[in-house]
Amino acid sequence: MTNSILVRGNDYEFTLEMDGTYADTPIRYEPGILEEIYAKVLNNQPFQACEFSLSNYTMMRDRGADWMAAIPVFANRDFRHSIIWVKKDSPMESAEELSGKRVGVRDYTMTAAVWLRGTLLDEYGTDWRDINWYANSEQRFPTLAGVPLELGDGDPETMLLDGTLDAFISPRPRDLQKSPEDRELRPIFRDVATVEREYFTRTGIYPINHTVVMRKELLEEFPNAAQAIFQAYCTGKANALKRRIGTTFVPWGKEYWTETMAMFDGDPFPMGLTESNRNNVGTLLRYLHEQKLISELPEIEDLFLPGTVDFKEN
Repeated sequence: MTNSILVRGNDYEFTLEMDGTYADTPIRYEPGILEEIYAKVLNNQPFQACEFSLSNYTMMRDRGADWMAAIPVFANRDFRHSIIWVKKDSPMESAEELSGKRVGVRDYTMTAAVWLRGTLLDEYGTDWRDINWYANSEQRFPTLAGVPLELGDGDPETMLLDGTLDAFISPRPRDLQKSPEDRELRPIFRDVATVEREYFTRTGIYPINHTVVMRKELLEEFPNAAQAIFQAYCTGKANALKRRIGTTFVPWGKEYWTETMAMFDGDPFPMGLTESNRNNVGTLLRYLHEQKLISELPEIEDLFLPGTVDFKEN
């Protein structure tokens, strides 16, 4: 028996003030390294509730992992036009040019890569099946039939720099740790912010990457666990928005706070299955199915713990 629910996830600005009692249930938030937190979920190790990849969660459910369920909390979002990296002297300037090229990614099934492949097809007509993908040997899920993927031991970022690959997919390449004048890579889109704003204006999608999952058995000890976790995130987010720090919420830098808040109607991170979030999640599910990462296209409601689909922010 425990006297509170431990929720684990990344160290975000909006998780600073989550500790407290919600729906008569004590919640304690502990930041940690996402890779380690993910490993507990992927390997069914002990945890109560935690942030997790929405694509990997859906893939696990598709493969029979019915011991956990998601809560409609969406802890991480990001546009994915900026994660296509090429060498600074590359002649490529557009996503259409990736067709027929050799493109590397460390984890083929990470949510960022799923979004990117779907966006390439929807927005640019570049079919992921026409790209020669390369990924590291150790993958979270086995490669499915029909996926043009080569696995190897080489580091994709190094392979891009030595010319073995034409492009590299990564939210945070090591090259970004260098000073701007010493960097060897650049995004394939020269004006990423403009491309992303146009995408959002057209689609209404600020891509969801992570949700929050909990063990169903937690309800035996804490019947209001899902409601409490949902309220804790909503409260933390509301407090962060009041502080206007913007390090989490503004994708193009806090200097664009006013412009960005207007674009997102004052809230870039809405919680619950709102109409916009349904469109967002539904698009990712379609991408997972199209990319042969799940066997069947699930109903959105089936991914979330019963009773949570009607959760709304105050």
